[in-house]
Amino acid sequence: MNENLHIVVLIMAAGASRRMKGIKQLLPWKNSNFLLETIRTVKESNADSVYVVLGANAETIMSECNLQEKDTTVFLNPNWSLGLGNSIAFGVKKLIESSSLPDGILICLADQPLLSTTYLDSLISNFKKDSSKIIATNYKNRLGVPALFPKLLYPKLVLLEGDQGAKELLNVSYDEMVQLDPGLQSIDIDTKLEYNQLIQETNFQNEN
Repeated sequence: MNENLHIVVLIMAAGASRRMKGIKQLLPWKNSNFLLETIRTVKESNADSVYVVLGANAETIMSECNLQEKDTTVFLNPNWSLGLGNSIAFGVKKLIESSSLPDGILICLADQPLLSTTYLDSLISNFKKDSSKIIATNYKNRLGVPALFPKLLYPKLVLLEGDQGAKELLNVSYDEMVQLDPGLQSIDIDTKLEYNQLIQETNFQNEN
């Protein structure tokens, strides 16, 4: 296992949350909101640093979350409306342009509130065993994020476009891929109904 690998996390939070009819990143969750809890979870993991890609409602999100004081680098994607794939490509390009090219990029979403530090660390530890492999989340009928990508796939990540995110890279017959079962952590929240159900099932209280 190579403990010296430089691994960063790219949190995707650029979407407009049209199905939610509100700013999903700011939905109350635990003691803060979806985005801040995702950042906290990532920072408690064994990743080296965290980056957030914003787009829609960026000013409001940055202000409400006070991101400038959270030791979190924000990438503002002006073309966020072109879809998740475009925002992933944008974020990866920014990381490639940075002074220290990471050995692996862990891509996750800001709308999976049950995601745990333990699961992220499992992705990271598997990657450290063999940094040539993709470490992906198995959703039974498909593969998805959170997923950790090695350097050799950066050229393909920067070409992503549309609404499918990284699915087109993950759901092909890669021999060099490790698949992990996330359990209930795979739940993502897209509608107000799903959010209300989440609150009921987890007994987390909020003011709305």
